[in-house]
Amino acid sequence: MRRRPTPTTTPDPPPTAGVVDPATSASSYDWARFGRHRFRTPGAVVVDSPLPAAGAGWMATVWPDAAVAGGWARMLWQPDPAYGRGWLIPERLALGDVVEFGAYRPGGDARWYGILDSYEVAAWLTVQGPYPDPGGALAEADRLLAGERYLPPLDTDPRREPTRPCARRPRRRAHHR
Repeated sequence: MRRRPTPTTTPDPPPTAGVVDPATSASSYDWARFGRHRFRTPGAVVVDSPLPAAGAGWMATVWPDAAVAGGWARMLWQPDPAYGRGWLIPERLALGDVVEFGAYRPGGDARWYGILDSYEVAAWLTVQGPYPDPGGALAEADRLLAGERYLPPLDTDPRREPTRPCARRPRRRAHHR
């Protein structure tokens, strides 16, 4: 069973500053629209990208780390060595991870940030986004995961239903003479 983080209220779409304009994308799909986007994953390889295919690119999982320049650590996903298309899905991937698509561009790199929502083997990787920066994605992931993490405590004192007296009547025994 797959559990999806469901916000208690509909968040306002974040600003898309720094996100690639869909008009410049090679795809006709609107990757800049905020929502849950599904990326195709045949054979555990993400083959779609919200960024135009022109130029070299990367995909990574990112998390805050004060010891790293810029404050964000990055685990790059390995490009698919068999076909040279897409990125291998890492073994350590969790609901709520912040993912980054990137492309090198003259004048500045393009980036697309999202939150991992779900993964269906050999079908879809679902990511909510885009977010303008990894901090915005992480804040929303924390909010969504808070609802998933909490479960009410187990009842240690089971409630007992009030018992009713037995409604059966004893049989009358016949006395033998």
